[in-house]
Amino acid sequence: MNTLVQLPGVEIPYLRLPDPGLLFAGRAARFQAVAAERGGDPFLAFLGRLAGAQRAATAAVPGFVPPRAPGRPMDRDALPADPALGAVLRALLAALPADGLPDAAAEAVRGLRDAAPEALRRIAAGALAGTSRGEDLAAATFAGAALQVLATVRAARLDPSTVARVEGGCPVCGSPPVAGVVQGDDRLRYLTCSLCAAEWHLPRIRCAGCQATAGLAYHHLENDPGARAETCAACQGYLKLFDLEKRPGSEPFADDAATLALDLLLGEAGNGRVGPNLFLPVAG
Repeated sequence: MNTLVQLPGVEIPYLRLPDPGLLFAGRAARFQAVAAERGGDPFLAFLGRLAGAQRAATAAVPGFVPPRAPGRPMDRDALPADPALGAVLRALLAALPADGLPDAAAEAVRGLRDAAPEALRRIAAGALAGTSRGEDLAAATFAGAALQVLATVRAARLDPSTVARVEGGCPVCGSPPVAGVVQGDDRLRYLTCSLCAAEWHLPRIRCAGCQATAGLAYHHLENDPGARAETCAACQGYLKLFDLEKRPGSEPFADDAATLALDLLLGEAGNGRVGPNLFLPVAG
């Protein structure tokens, strides 16, 4: 799904840049699979159709000149005002099957098709920051999906030599991770960016939020040991980790959305997510 990139002097591969076509196709398939496992869950099935539309919308991302100096090559906070976002969103909505949409989603689609640039910037900025207005929540799902397309395609076009190793957040755009995956063979842990889908290696037993290495605990539902959450006593944050050996085929966004019962338990205990899932916008 992603291209493996070996950075100079790094023994364990640090960064994996996305392949947008494979990534969005795999995400759509995984959403449909977890929806079927839950008796045809309509919300997860809808997100599967949305992920399929993301794949179609990749063709609407224009070319750009990537930076040459090493660092974080992408400014996430600039994306809501990016002139290309409107075209990507229109392509995404055009590719989304209109039949069977939830009522709120169908109304949001109609509104977004006629949205003024300033309104789109507001909705996209709220989706990215987790501060959406209540009336923007349904629209934020689509704006977040379009932001992901724009950021993921641009991440895929980067020269990896322009991406510096960093201590916290995504090395490409600075966004927090949506979740992590523990590989089945070497047991390495890779975190997935909540925006551009770049993956980076973070040693196990280290908080993805504050980098603490003490006070970490692990939690899972009794019937699902393949989906665990790492909680941190220092920052009260948590990150879900999907074990590919116990939960084959996991995709961070789809499996995160399919394990909301774990979020409820952790939230009741006073823990907060390290990073968002842009398919699941929250009101600020």
